[in-house]
Amino acid sequence: MSSIETGSRRSVTDSLSRSHPPKSLSYVTPGAGCTAVIVALVEGRGLAKGEIGMASFDLKRPEVILSQFSDSQTYTQVMMKLQVMQPIEVLMPSTACEAGNMTVLFKMISNMIKTANMVTVHRKYFNEAKGLSYIKELCLLEYRTVELEVSTKYYCLATAAALIKYVEYIQDAVYAPGFLKVTFQGSENTAMIDISTAENLELLSNAHNPASAQSLYGVLNHTKTPSGGRNRCIFLLVKAMTLNVHLHEE
Repeated sequence: MSSIETGSRRSVTDSLSRSHPPKSLSYVTPGAGCTAVIVALVEGRGLAKGEIGMASFDLKRPEVILSQFSDSQTYTQVMMKLQVMQPIEVLMPSTACEAGNMTVLFKMISNMIKTANMVTVHRKYFNEAKGLSYIKELCLLEYRTVELEVSTKYYCLATAAALIKYVEYIQDAVYAPGFLKVTFQGSENTAMIDISTAENLELLSNAHNPASAQSLYGVLNHTKTPSGGRNRCIFLLVKAMTLNVHLHEE
């Protein structure tokens, strides 16, 4: 039996709206050489402003990664995560761009993540109860402990609900129960390097010639696939930061 039941989908009671038309529909059946990550984002309101929920889905493999964390007014953590994932689409509630009035986060992502289409989805699809229900239904048995990690994390559950519904909608498919790998990644025990510092140190790209492989990442990366390259990039940055901390301690 196929893991994905094509030709059907859960009913979508309201239409899902895009803020911009898609660049292409190649992400439905992505090739080996392109990114295929879709990200859903939501930010808390009122006293919870700055609390971020995030869920990502890689169309090339059945995996959902959930995150929830507190970010600063400059949204450094959000932007760094998106820079690493390089999503093709970013989903946000329609309230983030109502009547042409964009939130700071929506505007920042639109301006800085040029590779992604911004998509607005009705706020009601960001439903934490539905998100937890999806996780219980679709998560692989060996990853079921993630339910305990996210059961009280309202915002990441809300993004999971919107993301899974949207992926089913664009794929015109329903994922079979127990098919998805679902993991939670918090922001504890992490260090951040801002984009300008990474550029000045030429960690990921050459400052004089962006097409050149003469950077720390270019010299040390010997992986063969895009996902392997992303993992190698994260590993090298972590090692560089760890070495820097040890040198300062000495």
